[in-house]
Amino acid sequence: MSILKTRSNGTTQACAACKYRRRKCAPDCILAPYFPHDRQRQFLIAHKLFGVCNITKVIKDLNSPEKDIAMHTIIFQSDVRANDPVGGCYRIIQELQHQIEYSQAELDLVFHQLAICRAQAHQQQQQSHLQVQEPGDSTLGCEMVNADPLNSYNSNNYYVEEPQEQQFAVDNHHHHLMIFGAFKNPQPVNL
Repeated sequence: MSILKTRSNGTTQACAACKYRRRKCAPDCILAPYFPHDRQRQFLIAHKLFGVCNITKVIKDLNSPEKDIAMHTIIFQSDVRANDPVGGCYRIIQELQHQIEYSQAELDLVFHQLAICRAQAHQQQQQSHLQVQEPGDSTLGCEMVNADPLNSYNSNNYYVEEPQEQQFAVDNHHHHLMIFGAFKNPQPVNL
């Protein structure tokens, strides 16, 4: 980036920092790339918040990429403080934290809904597997519809003839209640 700006008649213009301090802008002026002559207002805002001496102390021992990052940060913080003298950058940080919290809550809701869908799919898969294993069952040609997607039914009313299937029904019901947070301390279900 050119440190000094040249007018059409060949004279050079001092950077905003040197112009403010009424000094001749040296070719190696460290503030010239960041505050050219046409950014006087931006320099005044940064000077008001940080001061020229503090800005030069911060960037004088940094390498070029670090200087660019530091000056970008100084200019950004100064502009934000000028636009919002009370909140400044802190208000922006708070707004971003609220966005993160909102997005996290939304993500948690999506994961919860996904767990419900997976549990329903698993239950339907298990039910269809049981139907295929029992060719003499009268429900083989019927398609089972889960009228209670959250599984809030009472397992005492769930009737299955064979003991193996009865244990499956209890375990399956207990599994779904644990997924939906019905049990904080899981205990066995007795039929």
